[in-house]
Amino acid sequence: MRRFNGLGIIAVGAGALIACQPNQHASTTGDSAAASTAAAPPAAAPAGPTMVTVRARDFVFDAPDQIPAGMTTFRFVNDGPGLHHLVVIRLDSAKTMADLQKALQAPGPFPSWAVTMGGPNATDPQTEGNGTIELAAGNYVLACFVDIPGGVPHFAKGMIRPLTVTAASGPSAAPPTADLTLTLSSYKFDLSQPLTAGTHTIKVETSAGQPHEVVLLRLEPGKTSKDILAWMPTMKGAPPAHAVGGATPSSLGHPVYFTVKLVPGRYVLVCFLPDDKDGKPHFAHGMMQTVDVT
Repeated sequence: MRRFNGLGIIAVGAGALIACQPNQHASTTGDSAAASTAAAPPAAAPAGPTMVTVRARDFVFDAPDQIPAGMTTFRFVNDGPGLHHLVVIRLDSAKTMADLQKALQAPGPFPSWAVTMGGPNATDPQTEGNGTIELAAGNYVLACFVDIPGGVPHFAKGMIRPLTVTAASGPSAAPPTADLTLTLSSYKFDLSQPLTAGTHTIKVETSAGQPHEVVLLRLEPGKTSKDILAWMPTMKGAPPAHAVGGATPSSLGHPVYFTVKLVPGRYVLVCFLPDDKDGKPHFAHGMMQTVDVT
């Protein structure tokens, strides 16, 4: 089955209201008088991204059907007992969710008309994460490609729904201010500076080529990335790590921003996407990195 088989995130504030000054008209009197109209000042950009709540439970999303275009923060709440994430996919060429569902039944990379825009990656059950992306007006799909346990992607169990993005009434908000950048390429993670304890807003950029994701996992003391891979197929026993967020698959030119609070410890960055060429997960090609946060 065509897929992203990865791991994995809202009460949300309303988008800022754009206030436009009404046109002011001035006129003169006399035989040659003519009315003139003063130009209205340009609309100001909203103070921040539109905030959208998506709640995940086994196996359904609770989300709005329609949102405005522009810079959008998805606050993703995991109400389920398992791991989930949120992938935002733009549908071009007048395609529909039904077209995507049909395409997902075949192996191989996504069709060119399905553009991965990113979103919030997995956090532990009963916790939440976030992801900020810029959306143009159009038709989209929200989907979960997590396939553990059991190997069946969650979208096949009902975690997929359409989303309509309507034209915005004014300019888009500026993107969040990131304090570091994480670049994803085949098959490595490049941090602009080391991760440290505290709250960070991370800008995730994908290089040219196939899509990638980043799942950020905090290891339990004494555990390693090998323990994660051994635990995932059955998810039996205490998890060796805790999912604390990240960015779901995105494409070149579509950065994802996420904010996370890190505590001191050992973390793993991992990409679970299957390779376009051999189908092996990207971590099998080396896209799994352990970092110490102090």
